[in-house]
Amino acid sequence: MKFLRLFLINLLVLAVLTLIVSIIAYFIGSYKINNFFKLKGKNQISYLKYDSIAMFVHKPNIKIYDNWGTPEQKLTTERRTNNLGFREDLDTENKKLPNEFRILVTGDSHTDGVLKHNYQSFVNKWENKLNRTDSTVFYNCINGGTAYYTFRNYLGFLKKYKDLKPDIYLINIFTGNDFRETFLYEDDRTSSKNVFKTIFIRTKRKFYSNTQKSIPPNQGLDQVLYFKHFPDDMETSLETAKKYISEIKSICAEENIRLIITLLPSKLETNSVFRNEIQSLFKLNDETIDRNKKLTLLLSNWLDQQQIEYYDLKQPLKQAKKKVYWDEDLHINVEGHRVISDHLFEVISSHVP
Repeated sequence: MKFLRLFLINLLVLAVLTLIVSIIAYFIGSYKINNFFKLKGKNQISYLKYDSIAMFVHKPNIKIYDNWGTPEQKLTTERRTNNLGFREDLDTENKKLPNEFRILVTGDSHTDGVLKHNYQSFVNKWENKLNRTDSTVFYNCINGGTAYYTFRNYLGFLKKYKDLKPDIYLINIFTGNDFRETFLYEDDRTSSKNVFKTIFIRTKRKFYSNTQKSIPPNQGLDQVLYFKHFPDDMETSLETAKKYISEIKSICAEENIRLIITLLPSKLETNSVFRNEIQSLFKLNDETIDRNKKLTLLLSNWLDQQQIEYYDLKQPLKQAKKKVYWDEDLHINVEGHRVISDHLFEVISSHVP
């Protein structure tokens, strides 16, 4: 009897301690998540500002230089925005010119561009190609790509800038992490479920080997590992994406805007050697390593059903003869942007305007 009482007391103490640790962990986790959306980070402070519609947008008229890269790939990135915060060197006028055909583009950091100059982005390269082939129309492709964006932002961005009267709204969805981020961008982002799942992923990452830690998590890998542990969330994430795209489709129909979606894969989906290295390094089976591929396929099938125009960028990037992703952080590089601009010019230009 004495032993049982002692056991129960210890069990109670353990339960209380576990509860206290869980409560502390929850508040620390939710604090970190909220801080991100309050734009407290160093890069966020210098580059982004809060927006009640799109959640956050670029600050206007900035020029920031970032030095980064590997010994083989050193790069000074010039992050420059215009009067409306777009990644353009020239200002964007609210009123269109009489012969202007306006294409508004959004996406996450891949579209924003990890590039030395704005003119190297696929958005501006595409614009130059269009204008070189048709002197009767002024094609104005506006790069509104913004780091951290996902489906909710793509809807808010359209709502914020639809008065610019774009003829086309192009969303460059990064299938490498846009699905994972859907949960963090909802209003219940600090629910206990979201917080503890995020804590679990972050904690697990701390026990990776140095080689595993050297792989940038947000460029395809983090999403694969997240859905490895929480496979049921794939359906929820996909439904969230569909919800926002459906709202975007409705607004575009009302405003007479042509909606185009491009599906940008991560290096995992385009480079078989890299895929095999990651699969071996993290001991992933084929089903797990192909989570991003599966989500892309499911979204593509739905876009077909909804008769939404889309283009998968996997094949042109996969067939490229040069590297299309930076070694350092796995964003698409200058060559990747060139490949995408060439592909867009080939598949879309025949229908523009």
